[in-house]
Amino acid sequence: MAAPDVLSLKLEMLHSDVVEVKTALNKLSEAITKLALVEQQQTQTAEALERAFKTISKIDDRLSMLEMAAPKTAETSGWMDRFILAIIVGAMGFIGTKLGAL
Repeated sequence: MAAPDVLSLKLEMLHSDVVEVKTALNKLSEAITKLALVEQQQTQTAEALERAFKTISKIDDRLSMLEMAAPKTAETSGWMDRFILAIIVGAMGFIGTKLGAL
């Protein structure tokens, strides 16, 4: 084998290696781009989850306040029912005495 043939063969092998390296770099570049997109989506998802947890916490606080106020509301409602019933009975009695029914 002559020296020019050896050099030509080595040059072809080097060219083949450079093509493989370029192909690998292109694939690596695509993978890095996809990874960056996934990372961005994960960041957005984490932020959305954080907002959801804050909202759930606020709702939980409001629910706790309503649960604590519920017995007072029920008691007040009972007194109001009795008060309105007493007014109705008193009005009926007053109307009945004016009409002479009682």
